[in-house]
Amino acid sequence: MSTNEEIAIFKKRINELEKQLDNLRLSRRVLMDLLEQIEKEKNILSSQLEKKSKHLKKYRMSDCKKVHSGDFELYELKNYIRE
Repeated sequence: MSTNEEIAIFKKRINELEKQLDNLRLSRRVLMDLLEQIEKEKNILSSQLEKKSKHLKKYRMSDCKKVHSGDFELYELKNYIRE
């Protein structure tokens, strides 16, 4: 094989490797964009779940107070009847 043929083969290989490198860079950018988008969606969902959790906790506490207040009223009524 002559040096000119070797040089042509090396240049062709270099071009192939450069194309692969460009494709890898593009793939990396796409993956990074997707990860960023997923992270944003995760944060939004997390925020929504936290709001829902606070709402449910508040609802349960008010519901619990109603139950306890009803129990207290029933207890007072029983004491009144006993007297």
